[in-house]
Amino acid sequence: MIARPDWDTPIVYTPEIASVDEDSPEVEHTPLDRHAVEGDLGPQGAIARSLPLYEDRESQREMAGAVADLYNDGGVGLLEAGTGVGKSLAYLIPALRWAAANGECTVVSTNTINLQEQLVRKDLPFLAGALSGEQEVRFVLLKGWRNYVCLLRLAQSKLLASTLLADESRAELEQIADWAERTTDGSLADLASQPRSEVWDEIAAEPDLCRKSACPHYGRCFLFQARREAQKADVVVVNHHLLMSDVAVKRAKQNWEDAAVIPAYSRLVVDEAHHIEDAAAAHLGTSASRRGLQQLFARLVRHGAGTRGGRGLLHSLEVRLMTAPDLLSVASLDIIRKTLVPGVDAAREKATFLFDLLYSYLQSRGESVRRLTGDFAHDPIWSAGLTAALTDVLGEIRLMQSGLDMIRIRMEGAKKPDESVLPLIGEMIAVGRRLEGAAFALEGALRPPAQGEPMVRWIEMRGREGNVSVSAVPLNLAPILREDLFSRVETAILTSATLATDSRFDFLSRRLGLDSIGGNVVTEIFPSPFEYPTHALFMVPTDAAPPNVDAAAHLQAVVRSIIDVTAASDGGVFGLFTSHRDVRAAAAELRARGIERSRPLYVHGEDTRDNLLRKFRESERAILLGTASFWEGVDVPGRALRGLIIARLPFRVPSEPVTAAHCEAIVERGGDAFAEYMVPHAALRLKQGFGRLIRTATDRGVVVLVDPRAVNKGYGRSLLRDLPPARRVFGPWHTIMKQLQSFYS
Repeated sequence: MIARPDWDTPIVYTPEIASVDEDSPEVEHTPLDRHAVEGDLGPQGAIARSLPLYEDRESQREMAGAVADLYNDGGVGLLEAGTGVGKSLAYLIPALRWAAANGECTVVSTNTINLQEQLVRKDLPFLAGALSGEQEVRFVLLKGWRNYVCLLRLAQSKLLASTLLADESRAELEQIADWAERTTDGSLADLASQPRSEVWDEIAAEPDLCRKSACPHYGRCFLFQARREAQKADVVVVNHHLLMSDVAVKRAKQNWEDAAVIPAYSRLVVDEAHHIEDAAAAHLGTSASRRGLQQLFARLVRHGAGTRGGRGLLHSLEVRLMTAPDLLSVASLDIIRKTLVPGVDAAREKATFLFDLLYSYLQSRGESVRRLTGDFAHDPIWSAGLTAALTDVLGEIRLMQSGLDMIRIRMEGAKKPDESVLPLIGEMIAVGRRLEGAAFALEGALRPPAQGEPMVRWIEMRGREGNVSVSAVPLNLAPILREDLFSRVETAILTSATLATDSRFDFLSRRLGLDSIGGNVVTEIFPSPFEYPTHALFMVPTDAAPPNVDAAAHLQAVVRSIIDVTAASDGGVFGLFTSHRDVRAAAAELRARGIERSRPLYVHGEDTRDNLLRKFRESERAILLGTASFWEGVDVPGRALRGLIIARLPFRVPSEPVTAAHCEAIVERGGDAFAEYMVPHAALRLKQGFGRLIRTATDRGVVVLVDPRAVNKGYGRSLLRDLPPARRVFGPWHTIMKQLQSFYS
């Protein structure tokens, strides 16, 4: 059994902040005046004075007031804000007023880059201007460690480039070095193009390699510059993954008072909060993949074209030790040549065999994902070679760890440690730690201990070239989120356009552990100000084939809907699907019918998301077919989007590992998994999709849901109750066509 390494969560920057003494007196805060906060957003307030096209939104003012109360009283707020409420200003105004009155920062976490950019490029700069003269507005966008170049690692890599990197990568390293002299940001986002992974792996900031204030580049370090700015900010914007990394670090250290990945905070806003559980699963579980392991092996020893004589950390260290005649260096050279280099090659070969076995296992079942249950321990794959393969990989990683530790002890114990060698030793030890973490993930997913917390485990093919991964996440994340996130802050605001199902918050409260948090929990829905009854039409063709009964006939009904809505609206049509396969099938059918002779057709997967959206907006007559990320975070206001086709009710795939495990757990306790899990998830997703259509007060359009289950099944009617109050038409397609033509004419 590989023990979980104590480095599994990275060492992180911890600024010199005094920890909170549990016996210290409670800090007294200056409360916010709810009416004053609401007034900031009213007709006579700071926002109206700075916004030429100001619209008074009652729901926005009420939401800001509710947030102000939560800052004053503490607790958790589940606040659903319909499209057009303007929720970001409704929580930013109280956050900034609280910072001015009490000097406390608020962390705002988002799921998408789009919303992050809206906050830091639009909303917060606007508020800085609107509140100018009353208070200073300080804000910062905080990114994870690996987003930044490490100037020390960059300098080291330049020195070692001839023995570290393949020839084609060395030119790219020089370009990045030139960029590092000019950039003021130092992050990946500031680079003109994304670097090769093998180059960035050698120069990215890494917490377990950071020398902090002892680093000669500390004064100019881009990462620490950003964190120093964050220490002074009123609002720190992060993403959900960084937030959950922060939780993971604090859990590992059992320290919730000091800074970890994010500076210490006690006020939290989680926007796009319906994604927080998925983000928690990504960071509180473990995963290992063929590609990830091979990249780690390659950092130690690189083979292939452009690597004359070998490349990698071990070769770089070997070259340096050859110039030192002392006995310690000679002995370390012997370990590298006789143990470590052959060990890396052996581990690489054995890992390849292990993942080939898993790849064949999936292929033989015709699956891309396979959930691992207790029965997997008795699967024939173990006697077919998996037992030996897993044992061999774990053993080789242990041997590598032992050899690397021996070299480290020898080199650090020298009377005069070679300063040019010690950074290389540190790099290799860090790779060893990551290999140990991968070993822990492999064993935890494939051969877990008999006793332990319930986990969801699975094998999955990711992309092409046989990149198989194994993963394990805790089955029940609610206690972790409750105890280690929401109970640790004074105020937590969770907001989104989609939090409630059937006008209640029970589903999300249970998933996030808020149903038993024991403190002040506020739930409220702030309706959209848009005139849905006159500006939107919601239609369900009752004569369409149900997708779960006749998939081929259903596809034809979807294509017919796209063609007819496009003809009636003169284009500007989104088609939302639940799988890439259905997107491709619909695109092929539309092309076969000659749709591109009359207007552009843009298809998810044929270009980047941003390019597709840009072309769609510019055309104003196009059709765009998408899945996954197109269901939310997409903002196409105005004439460019006039029709929305939702191909089917967006249920989760029942066989998906996490979904299957949660449904089984519900059934085991005597519940109804479909009603308690599948339907609420579909309701949230359907609301997100519907929300793409009406983005401003003047937008108009039609939504067609091509799934008759929405009107002829009991659960369908419960799903529709959560949708905006658009005028509804349910009936055969010829009835819908008449209403379509009337609406657009």
